[in-house]
Amino acid sequence: MAERWARATWRCYSSLMKRRPVSTQCITAGFLGVCGDTISQKLVEGHSWKEYDASRGARFFVITGIYIAPILVYWYRMLERVGGNPRIVPFKRVLIDQTFFAPPFNATVLFNLRLLEGESPTQSYRSLKRDFLGVWIPSLSYWPGVQLINFYCVPLNLRVIVVQVAALLWNSFLSYRTQAASTSALSETVANVIE
Repeated sequence: MAERWARATWRCYSSLMKRRPVSTQCITAGFLGVCGDTISQKLVEGHSWKEYDASRGARFFVITGIYIAPILVYWYRMLERVGGNPRIVPFKRVLIDQTFFAPPFNATVLFNLRLLEGESPTQSYRSLKRDFLGVWIPSLSYWPGVQLINFYCVPLNLRVIVVQVAALLWNSFLSYRTQAASTSALSETVANVIE
């Protein structure tokens, strides 16, 4: 019974991927973004369901589903044009991805997350300057390996989804890191006001 349900679900999902690939990937990415934030809130930060911040989860839906996924869909299509020896091409794609795309992309994600949290553009920029290296440096030990597997083994139309599944862990880290940084900055501000 469960196997039949899983197959039917996959057929439906595959059909949606063929008919509406961008919107299907965006909705899937948004859902997985919420899952990553929920993992962070529940397992990493130890919040109870009463303490669960649904608006924070909603921000991750917006940032992953409306911002990240569409950009990745078109970025991966561009990377698909990289040619050469099939054994070397995935390495070239990872190099291009991690050198030219990942740094500005991570920066815009962090900046936009802060805007969604209600910070002004000036505050968001300050937060970006404070948080960027703490997010980007760990990303270099995670994403190149994920992307190498992605570019070697995964068909183009499923790459965003594979990245979003891998991003479950990353989004948990990112959610924790950005919230910890916010809490730390708030504590510093309160301490400065008290002094």
